Amino acid sequence: MINNRKHIFFIAIIFLAGANIFPQGYWKQRSSPTDKLLRHVFFVDSINGWAVGGEGIIIHTTDTGISWIVQNSTVTTPIVGLFFLNKNTGWALTWTNTPPFKTIILKTSNGGDEWVAEDFPEPNIFMQAVYFFDEMNGWTGGTKIMGTTDGGSSWFDANVDSNFVSGLPVISFNFYSRQYGFASGGFRDLAGVVWRTTNFGISWEAMGIAPDPIHELYIADSLKIIGLSGDPEGIFSIGLVKTTDAGFSWSFDEIGIFGVVFAFKFRTPKEGWAAVGSRFLYSLNGGDTWSEMLTPDSTIVYDLCFPQPGYGIAVGSNGVILKYDLPVTGVEKEESNAGSFRLYQNYPNPFNPVTRIRYTIPTPLNPSFGKGENIGGIFVSLKVYDVLGKEVATLINKELAAGEYVAEFDGSGLTSGIYYYRLQAGKFAKTEKMIYLK
Repeated sequence: MINNRKHIFFIAIIFLAGANIFPQGYWKQRSSPTDKLLRHVFFVDSINGWAVGGEGIIIHTTDTGISWIVQNSTVTTPIVGLFFLNKNTGWALTWTNTPPFKTIILKTSNGGDEWVAEDFPEPNIFMQAVYFFDEMNGWTGGTKIMGTTDGGSSWFDANVDSNFVSGLPVISFNFYSRQYGFASGGFRDLAGVVWRTTNFGISWEAMGIAPDPIHELYIADSLKIIGLSGDPEGIFSIGLVKTTDAGFSWSFDEIGIFGVVFAFKFRTPKEGWAAVGSRFLYSLNGGDTWSEMLTPDSTIVYDLCFPQPGYGIAVGSNGVILKYDLPVTGVEKEESNAGSFRLYQNYPNPFNPVTRIRYTIPTPLNPSFGKGENIGGIFVSLKVYDVLGKEVATLINKELAAGEYVAEFDGSGLTSGIYYYRLQAGKFAKTEKMIYLK
């Protein structure tokens, strides 16, 4: 009988691990001032951000994405690139849609209240990536890689090695330092390319490492860089590209999920997110493995960012803005007028090795409190148990005032499997299940 119960238990773990039980609801749609396509989003700090896209749209927030206003970009063509150095100084890129075809550089020095448009010095050059180290020195990429030392008034060609893939389009830049950085891009069915510089951008070495474009790279540290490459035709699955030797060599492995990865960011060193149209990809182990989930209402998302670990912003078609909210570490308290106790599903779930448990303590006047409870608070216990009922951790065991809290549980040292967490406060008691997968 015991063996049969163990057999059933392990079958349940396998079944649950294979199911997509990642909690939705952390990405939620927010109000938007536009119905135009939003292609890029960029934040310079935890509160100041911009999003750009079709028909010259630029929108700006100064309150973490809660509200947005439309700025006058002075153009009506799609904005294809965006970068801000600080809350005042930024650049954007667009292309003319009538002859002569060229790139137009938009620049602001007052947070986008005013944008000044200047023609790129060369015709028939189409730039879509821009990156600045300071107000004078920066890089732009697209048809080729070019640099500036005067804030973008003039540009010079970078020294790029000559090979089959070096002339393919650049889509984005990512620098580890001023000296050491990468560009990524390519063209469908030809190659996904990374360009690498170790001498402040003076010269770049190009390598074809995937069959399709790489829209963005994530630099985990000076040695480990990863990216995702997707096939627009859907014949081959998304490929994970990775280097652990600072870009001297790269591996390519298909992840078994199909689509085009438009953007790729990490909320924490372990938790990464990618925008794949009507889906998000997410990783909970530093990008080694990936799963997928639908966006809210299957809205199309093209870009995302995490201004701080506690929240993120994603943008996409029809002016959609999604916001990701999650308290970050330890036990955090927020103001709450909740009228009842609540214990929420842990996040992430499954987890490895850290997860967070959110719960709400109501005001002391709520009938849920037992007679004789201290009106200044209530004694709260939050504990974790294994499947045999053995206590493995005590997360909270003290009096708390009314409010919303988040407790962090670290499963390091435990074996993979199902665990239970139980909240007790006054007459209230509730238990939820979570899965630890190493």
